[in-house]
Formats: sequence, C-alpha cells, structure tokens
Amino acid sequence: MTHHERQFGELSAALASSSKRGLPMILTGVLFWLVAGAAGFLDHTVTVWVYLYGIGVIFPVGLLVAKGMKLDMTAKGNPLGVLAGVVGGMQVLFAPIVILVLFQLPDYVPFAVGVLTGAHFLPFAVIFRSKAYVFQSVATVAVAAITGFALNDSTFLVTPFAVMIVYLVTCFWLARESKG
Repeated sequence: MTHHERQFGELSAALASSSKRGLPMILTGVLFWLVAGAAGFLDHTVTVWVYLYGIGVIFPVGLLVAKGMKLDMTAKGNPLGVLAGVVGGMQVLFAPIVILVLFQLPDYVPFAVGVLTGAHFLPFAVIFRSKAYVFQSVATVAVAAITGFALNDSTFLVTPFAVMIVYLVTCFWLARESKG
C-alpha cells in the first residue's frame, strides 16, 4: 500500500467515524421521501412543489439531525470532509433539471429527483469506502427508473415509498458498516 493510499484510508476512516458515514443525511432522505410519498395523495400540481422545496431543505435538516446525533458532518481539517461537502452540494446544480421537468413533464418529477439523488450518492462509496453507498446509488436509480416508467400513473405514490425503502436499507447498512 502506498503512502497516499494509507493516508486516504486514514482520512476516510476519520470522516466515517465523525459523521457515521453520512447517516444523518440518509435519515433526512428517508424523511424527505416519506413526506413526498404522503404528498402524493394531494393534487400533483401541489406535490411537485413539495419535491422542489423539499430537496432544498434536505441539507440544512440533515445538519440539524447530525447535530442532534452529536456528529460532525463538516469534519474540519479533513480534506475528504470538503470533498464530501462538494459532492453533497452538487445537488444544487441539478435544480435547473428538476425545474425543467417540473414545468415540462411534471409526471416525471419523482423519477427525475430519484435518479439525480441516486446518482449523486455514488462518489460516497469511494469517500467512505462503503458498499452501502454503491447499493444506495444503484438501487435508488433503478427503483426510480422502474417505477417512474412502468408505474407512471401511480409514480407519485409508488416511487417515493419504494425509494424510501432503499434509503432505510441503506441506513441499516451504514449503521452496520460504522460499527466496524
């Protein structure tokens, strides 16, 4: 093992320990998908706005959840903490896509949000050296795509609850990985 690989491993382990591998953000995602699913019972012209505003509050709510769990999501002094923040923050750059879908193809909002959020988790597999994030990313994209296309008539109910199950599995997996 090279010096850089060893150093990366140490930084990754420190970040994983201080943040429980980002578990607070996944827990917040569970809450988001639960609210999105409940909003699926409303008129869909309202539900799409729940998605848009909901994805905007995930990061600050996740930080509050982390604070409640007494975890350090910022990992000051750890360059991987900065990288994790950038990877997490890149979701903001997906806003134009979500807004376009909201106005042009509103029935595909659950699909688009699911695929975009799922894809953004893949780098965390490397950052945290975590198989849970490989699962999270691939399963979220697959579930959102399958339910978004095959069950489009009920996507506002099926997609969020199905993705929420993926997030719950990921939560348990991350907790297990964090134990060692």
